Formats: sequence, structure tokens, C-alpha cells
Amino acid sequence: MRVSTKISNRWWQTGESTEVSHPFKHRRVLIAIPYVVLIASAELLIAYAPTLAIAFHAIILFALLIHSSLITISDYQFSALLQVLTIAPLIRILSLTMPLGYFGIITMIAIVSVPVYIAIFMYIYIQGLELRDVGLTRPKLNHLPLELATILLAIPGGILCYLIVRPGILIPEPSFGVLLVPALILIVSTGFLEELAFRGLMQYHATRTMGFTGIIIISALFGFLHIDDLLILYVIFAGSVGFIYSLIVQRTGSIYGVSISHGVINIMMFLIAPAYF
Repeated sequence: MRVSTKISNRWWQTGESTEVSHPFKHRRVLIAIPYVVLIASAELLIAYAPTLAIAFHAIILFALLIHSSLITISDYQFSALLQVLTIAPLIRILSLTMPLGYFGIITMIAIVSVPVYIAIFMYIYIQGLELRDVGLTRPKLNHLPLELATILLAIPGGILCYLIVRPGILIPEPSFGVLLVPALILIVSTGFLEELAFRGLMQYHATRTMGFTGIIIISALFGFLHIDDLLILYVIFAGSVGFIYSLIVQRTGSIYGVSISHGVINIMMFLIAPAYF
């Protein structure tokens, strides 16, 4: 049976304040923050004990599901948020358990994205959400300059991200024919996927249960999911970009611009910048 968690989504179109007035708001924040800290701790473990990190993420995933089921009646809106937060540990479990030796990095990214997409759209269905609730709607004409600027700024953003992380060269001599398929995979399987999960689904519930604090929490979670490289600048960069994307989605009601921008950052970081910098 589908359980609807819908409440007013008017701010998607107007950009009005996300502040909510609810007696559970502060309690929700105090519950959400420890889950973000736990996920960050599991990410830290990846550099030292990957197997233990997988187990830790699995425990967090099941804890979120169990907790969500226990408060479905008493606080169904926050229950829905806890459900969708499981996508964060799910992404990491899938990426860590994928046998990289049998696949290239780009192929692995594409494969991992499939079950994550299934989980996202499953939540959208069982929670009775509409596509526009998670930002799957065209931006208005007056928002197009903002969307275009977001995409164009991703080019220097991707170069900066490369200079911070310095990933290995995936394609030594990039050309249009060689880059086309990997670039499309990065846009669809990282940019669009992660924006749909974080700025779409998670932000939808976070802002409705915790107001603007929800945006901060989801942005922090997104940043901490980049902590496995043990580069604090990378975490700050990812969290900051995630926060900016959140504000843009709040303003435009659409994730399309930030999804392309996110994909362009990854294209610059993994495909183009390593060959020229």
C-alpha cells in the first residue's frame, strides 16, 4: 500500500522560506545529526579497513530502516526522510563491493547506478511523491540564466576539484569519440543520480521536516561522503558545492541544471583535466 507523505510543495516554485513550525523539529535535527556523523565515521574507515566500513554502512542502513518503521505512525514525515537516507550507505556499499578488477572505473560507476536508481524510484513510488516534488520539472524561463551560469561555472569547478584530488588519468588522449560514452555515463550515473538522490529526494523530506536546517544537514552528508580520500579540502569543496546546488534547486524547483553541472565537474575532474594539467 502506498503511504503518501506529501505536504505543500509551493516553495519549489516560489523559492519561499523552507522554515517549518513543528513541535518535533528540534528533536528531528538531534536525531538526523548522529546518523550523518555515523555515516561520516563509516567513510573514514574506508581508508583503514574497507571490509569493516562495509559492515558499518550496512548496520547504519538497517538502523535507518528499523528506526523509520518504528516512527511511521508517530512522525510519518520524518520516517520518510529516514527511509531515503538509506540511499547514502547503499551507494557506498555497492561501490565498495563491486569487483573493480573485472570492470573499469567508468563501467563500475554505470553498474552501481542501476540499483541506486531502482531504490530512488521505489521510494518515490511508495511514498506517493510526484516527479516535481523531487525536482524533475523544467525550470522557468526566468531561471535559465541561473541554470546556465551553474553549468558554466562547473568547468573551473571541475579543474579546481582535480587539483585538490589529483585522480589518475583514465583517458590519456581525450577526443570527442573517445570521451562521448564516458562523459554521458558520468552525467547520468553521477551527476543526475546524485542530484536526484540528494537535492531531489532527500532535500524534499529534509526541508519539510527540519526547514533550512535540513539543507545544511543534507549538504554536510554529501560532503562527508567524499571523506574516504582523507582530503579535508575535498570534503569542504563537495559540501560547499552541494549547499550551493541546494539553494539553486530551492530557487528553481528543478534539478536538471545542477545535474548537468555536477556531471560537468566530474567530466573535467576525471576525463579532461588529468590530460592537460
